[in-house]
Amino acid sequence: MPSMNPELFASWTYAQTHVNEPEHVAAVRERAEDLGVRCIDPAGRSMLQLLCTLRQPRNVVEIGSGVGVASLAMLEAMGSAMTLTAIEPDLEHANAMRQGLRDSSIPSARARIINERAENVLSRLADHAYDLVLIDAGAELLLEYVAEAKRLVGTGGVIIVNHAFDEHRLAKPAVRRPSTVTTRDALRMMREDPRLQTHLVPTEQGLFVATVLPAKPATWR
Repeated sequence: MPSMNPELFASWTYAQTHVNEPEHVAAVRERAEDLGVRCIDPAGRSMLQLLCTLRQPRNVVEIGSGVGVASLAMLEAMGSAMTLTAIEPDLEHANAMRQGLRDSSIPSARARIINERAENVLSRLADHAYDLVLIDAGAELLLEYVAEAKRLVGTGGVIIVNHAFDEHRLAKPAVRRPSTVTTRDALRMMREDPRLQTHLVPTEQGLFVATVLPAKPATWR
């Protein structure tokens, strides 16, 4: 979070708070608070909707859907054109997501909610069959999730990692917490991959975005 320049901090704060969310999203956030689930922040949710509007993904995988705040953002941005595969290991959270979809009039056929651990599910999903993968799970298996995401998306596909700031520890070199080290390694793995174009969006939680570039013709140098 910016802290040295007061004007920069004021602008950053304004950008984070200059987002209006509909009432049904507020209701889902209240449900998340009751269950102790930390959801994507409003600015991150807004950016996610924008990315979906620009990329127009048809098939999406969400690793760690929680109660479905991000899920709703993507489904509502794309209308009937998108199908979501949401992986959520906690049954109570998955049921809360189902309730949120019903309350928002999202047809159940558009969201396949898999109540299993992601590491047991991802290997069953087909290579290059998805347009977007959102990773919003703990950092413990983030390297594995990123590797699987790179396999799942094809050219032009998008990989998004929420909570990329690791509770604002990422920018502090002295911090060596396991979650921080794993997050640094995962983001570095994507930044250094020549097949990917990446950007770290400074939302409240940090939103890391990568897209798969087309292969360069053999004549390029």
